[in-house]
Amino acid sequence: MRPVKLIMSAFGSYAGKTEIDFTEIPNGLFLITGDTGAGKTTVFDAITYALYDRTSGGTRDGNMMRSQYAEDDVETYVEFTFSYREQIYTIRRNPEETSTYVEYTFLYQKKEYKIRRNPEYLRLGKRRYADGSPRYVKETPKVELTLPDGSIFKGKKRETDQKISEIIGLDADQFTQISMIAQGEFLKLLLAESRERKKIFSRIFQTRFYYRIQEELKKQAVQLYVKLEQNLQEMKLEMARVEYPSYKKDGGVWPEEVQLEKCTEENELIKQWKVIAGQDIPDRERISVILKEIIDQGNRWEKVCKKESSRAQMVLEDKNRLLKEAELLNQLFDSYERVLSRLEEKMPEKAKYEFLTGRIQTGKKAGRVLQEEKRYLEEEKRLTKLEVQERSLQKELQECRKQLQELTDKQKEAGREKTEKETVLTEKKVRIQDAILQYQSMNAKKEELDKITKEIKNYLNQSETILQKKEILQNNRKEILTFLKKYEKIETCINECRNQKEHIEEQIRHYEELDHQEERKEELKEDCERAKKEADREQKNYENAWAEYEMKYHKFLNEQAGILALNLEDGQPCPVCGSREHPQIAALSDEAPTQAEVELAKAERDKKEKIRDIKTEAFRKCLAGYQAAQEICLTLRKNIKDEVEDITGIGWKEKIQSLKRTLMETEKRLKQLEEIFERCRTLKENQEQIADQIEKLEEKERKTSQSLTESKLMYTKLEAEYQAMEEKLPYKTMEEAEEHLREITGKLELVRNNYETVTRCLTEKQNKEKELEGQQKTVSASVVQSQEEVQKKIRSYKQIIKEQGFEDEESYHSQCMTERELEEAEQWIEAYQKELQELEANRTLLEQQLEGKERKDTEQIAREIKEASGELEEIRKEYMKLHNTNERNREIRDNLKRNFEKNSGLQKQYEIVGNLSKTANGNLSGSAKLDFETYIQRQYFRQIIRAANKRLVRMTSGEFILQCRDVEKLGSQGQAGLDLDVYHMATDTVRDVKTLSGGESFMAALSMALGLSDIVQNTAGAIHLDTMFIDEGFGSLDDVSRDQAIRVLNDLADKDRLIGIISHVNELKEQIDHKLVVKKNEKGSSVSWSL
Repeated sequence: MRPVKLIMSAFGSYAGKTEIDFTEIPNGLFLITGDTGAGKTTVFDAITYALYDRTSGGTRDGNMMRSQYAEDDVETYVEFTFSYREQIYTIRRNPEETSTYVEYTFLYQKKEYKIRRNPEYLRLGKRRYADGSPRYVKETPKVELTLPDGSIFKGKKRETDQKISEIIGLDADQFTQISMIAQGEFLKLLLAESRERKKIFSRIFQTRFYYRIQEELKKQAVQLYVKLEQNLQEMKLEMARVEYPSYKKDGGVWPEEVQLEKCTEENELIKQWKVIAGQDIPDRERISVILKEIIDQGNRWEKVCKKESSRAQMVLEDKNRLLKEAELLNQLFDSYERVLSRLEEKMPEKAKYEFLTGRIQTGKKAGRVLQEEKRYLEEEKRLTKLEVQERSLQKELQECRKQLQELTDKQKEAGREKTEKETVLTEKKVRIQDAILQYQSMNAKKEELDKITKEIKNYLNQSETILQKKEILQNNRKEILTFLKKYEKIETCINECRNQKEHIEEQIRHYEELDHQEERKEELKEDCERAKKEADREQKNYENAWAEYEMKYHKFLNEQAGILALNLEDGQPCPVCGSREHPQIAALSDEAPTQAEVELAKAERDKKEKIRDIKTEAFRKCLAGYQAAQEICLTLRKNIKDEVEDITGIGWKEKIQSLKRTLMETEKRLKQLEEIFERCRTLKENQEQIADQIEKLEEKERKTSQSLTESKLMYTKLEAEYQAMEEKLPYKTMEEAEEHLREITGKLELVRNNYETVTRCLTEKQNKEKELEGQQKTVSASVVQSQEEVQKKIRSYKQIIKEQGFEDEESYHSQCMTERELEEAEQWIEAYQKELQELEANRTLLEQQLEGKERKDTEQIAREIKEASGELEEIRKEYMKLHNTNERNREIRDNLKRNFEKNSGLQKQYEIVGNLSKTANGNLSGSAKLDFETYIQRQYFRQIIRAANKRLVRMTSGEFILQCRDVEKLGSQGQAGLDLDVYHMATDTVRDVKTLSGGESFMAALSMALGLSDIVQNTAGAIHLDTMFIDEGFGSLDDVSRDQAIRVLNDLADKDRLIGIISHVNELKEQIDHKLVVKKNEKGSSVSWSL
C-alpha cells in the first residue's frame, strides 16, 4: 500500500482543508518535522483513521478529532487515496449531504485507492430555533471507498471497513504494529511480557486456530474421562443388582443338613461378591468367576423347581379329568329324571289330541262345501251388476236420441249463413292483399334509410372515439417517460435492499439459535433441580431403610437363643450345648423380629438403594447436559458479539422481534421496488405498442371520414323515393291495412268453422247412438245367461252339502273352520307326536347308559383340585422368582461384559487424547508451560529476531543481538516461551532486554519492528507494504547511533519503498533531504513540502 494523496478538513489541529500530495516525493526517506504540538502525529492519525476508523496510537477516538479551530460551516473530513497493484482506490469517511470527512489516496500493489471518512460530530444545522439560536445536528459516521475503476463500493459502513481490510490484508492492530508505528508503540513489542507478546502475535499471525485445537483436545479428553466415570458407575450399578437365587420346597424348608449346606454356600458367595463389588476398580476376571458360580447355582435350582412344577401339573391334570367325568355322569342322571318328568306331564294332553284329530276331518269336509258356496255367491253378484248396467244403458240411449234431433236443426241454419257471407268477405280480402304488397316495398325503402342513418351515427361516434383514444395514448406516453426517468436507478436500489435483507436474515438466524439454546438451557436447569431433589429424597429414603434393616438385623441376632429355644424338647440334645436337659430356657421377647421381617427389611433397603443410584445417575446426566448447554450458549453469545457491535442494551428476544420488524419492512420495501422494476420493464415494452396504436388510429380516422361522406349522399336519394311511394297508398300505414285484412279473414274463418263444428258434432252423435244400441243388446243377453247360471250353482251347492254328510246348511256352517284354525290344529298335533317320540327314545337311551352306575361326589374332587392347584401355584411362583433372578443375573453378566469392553476402548482413547491434550496445553509435569499456540508463535518469534538482528548488528556495530530464551531456561510457572534476551558479543553474556539503555532500546525496538514487517509480508504472501511510518524515538540516540539507524532505514527505503519519520530532532533535518514541514499558529496547523 502506497499513499497517493491525503485530504484533511477540520481534522485535529487543521482548521481548513489541508491536502498532502505524496506523489511529489520520490522513494526513500522523508521527514515530517515541526514544533511539539504542531500536528505532526495528526497526519498519521488521519491516515489510520481513514483506513480503520481509529487513530494511530489508539488513545484518541475518531469522534474527538473535530478541529477546535474550524468554523461551524467548514468541511470536516478525511479523504485518503492509495494505490494497490497499479490501481487507485479512494476512501472517504463522511455522511451524505455533509462536509465532514477525511480523504486519503494511496497506492497498493500499483493500484490506486481513495478513502473518505467522517467521524461522529455536531454540525451547525440549516435551520435555527424559534428564538433565533443556532441548531446543531448530530452527524453519524460514514465511509466511502472509491475503487480503481472509479466506482463507489456499494455497502454499509461495516461492509466497507471489511472491504478495506481485505484490500490491504491487515487489520488495525497488525497495521499499527508493522506499518504505522505510533508514539509509545516502539517499545511495546520489545519490552512486553511473554503473555502480552502472545496476544500481539495471536492478532498479527492469526494463531487463534491453534488455540482452538488445544481447547478441542482438552474438551475431548474431558469427555472421554466423563465417559469412563459414567461407565464405571454403570458397572457398579449393575453389580449392585446381582441377587443370589434361593428355593423353598413345598412352602416349607429343606432338611436340616441340606439347608445348612445351602446357607453356607450362599453366605460364602454373597460375602465374596460384596467384597469385589465394593472395590474402586472392578476385577474383571474375579467378577466373571463369582458371577458364573451364582448363575450356575441359580440354573440348578431352576431345574429342580421346574421338575417339581411338572409333577404338580400332572397331579392337577388327573384331578381335573376325574372331575369332568363325574360331572358328565351326574348330568346324565339329571337328564333321565327330566325325561321321566316330561312324559308324566304329556299324559293329560292325549284327550286334546283325539278331539283335534276328529275336528280336523269335519273341518276339511266343510272346506270343500265352502268352495262351492263361494262360486254360487260370486255368480249371483255378477247377475246383480249386469242388471244395473242394463238400466243405465237404456237411460243413456234415450238422452242421445234427443240431442241428435237438436244438432240436425243447427246444421241446416249454419249452412244457410255460410253461403250468404262467404262471397262478400272473400272479395274484400283480395283487395286488401294487393295493397299490402305495395306497403312492403315502401317498408324496404324505410329500412334502408334507417340503416344508413345508423351508419352515419356510428361513423360520427367512431371519429370522436378515435380522437379520445389518441389523446389518452399521448398522455400515457408522457406518463411513461416521466415514470421511467424517475426510477432509472431502480436496479441499484433493489440490489442494496436485497443485501440488507440477507444480512438481517443472517442476524435473525443467529439470535433465534441463541434463543432456542437459552430455552433449552433453562429446561435442563429445571430438570437438574428436579433430579437433585429426587436424588436427595431417595438418599433419605435409603438411609431410613438402611437404619430400619440394621435395627431389625441386630435385634434378630440378639434373639437367636430365644428362637432356638422354641424348638427344644425334653430328652433331645440342644443344638448349642448338646445337653438333653433344659432347666433354664431362654425367653423370646415380644419385640423380636422374625427372619421373614429381617429379609423383608433387607429387600426394602436394597430396593431403596437401587432407586437412589438410579436417581443419582439421572441427576449427573442432567448436570452434564446443563453444563454443555451453558458452553453452547456462551459460544453463541460470543459469536453474536463478534458480529454485532452492541447487544447489551436490549435482550435477544426483543432484538429478534426488532430484527423481524426490520426484515418485514425491508421485504415490504424490496417487494415495492421489484414491483416498480417490473412496471418499468412493462412500460418500456408498452412504449412501442403505444406508437403503433397511434398510427393505426390515424389511418382509421381517415377511412371513417370518407365513409361518412358516402353515407350522407345515399341517404338523400332514398328519402325522395320513399316520400313519392307514400302518397299513392290508400291507407296511412301498412299496419292499418293488415288490421283490416285480419278482421275480414277472422269473420270468414268464423263462418266456416261454425258450419264445420255443427256438422262434426252431428256425426259424433249418430255414431254414439249406434254404439249404445249395440251395448244394450249385449248386456241384455248376458243378464239372461247369468240368471240361468245362478240357478244351476244353487242346485250344485245343495247337492254337495248332502254328499259331505251334513244334514242341512245350518249344520254345515257350524262345522266350518278358517284356514288359520285348521293350520294351528295340525301344527299342534304334529308337535305333540314329535315330542312324545323324542321323549320315549331318550328314555330308552339313558336307561342303557346308566345301567349299573351311581352318582359321584364332585365337591370332594373339587377340594382335592384346589389343594393341588395351590401347591402348583406356589411352585410356579418359586420358579418364576428363580427364573427372573437368573435372567437378571445373566443380563447383568452380558451388560458387565459390554461395560468392560467399552472401558477398555475408552481407556486407550483417553491415554492417547489425554497425553495429546496435556502436551498441546503445556501441562506436562516437569516441563515449561509451553502450549501449542505458543510453540507456533515461537517459530514466528525466532524468524522476527533473525530478521531484526540483521539490522541491529549494523546499528550497534555488532555490540549485541537479540535472542529467544531457551526452553531449558523457561520457568514452569505461568505462561512462557516468548521471552526475549540480549546477548553481548564482547562479554559472551546474556541479560534481560529490559536492561538496555534508552538509545539501545530504540534501536532494538526499531529492528524488531522492521523484522516483524518482513516476516508478516513473507507469511501473508499477498501483502505488500510499500510504506512505513515511524513516530518519534530518535531523540534518545547519539550521533553515531543515529547515523547508523538512518543508514539502515535508507537501505530499507530502496526504489520501491517509502519511509516517513516524525521527529523534531534538528540533526535529522540535515540528514534527510525530503521534508514535510508542519507549522501552527492561532488559526490552526498547515503543511508544506521542502524538497
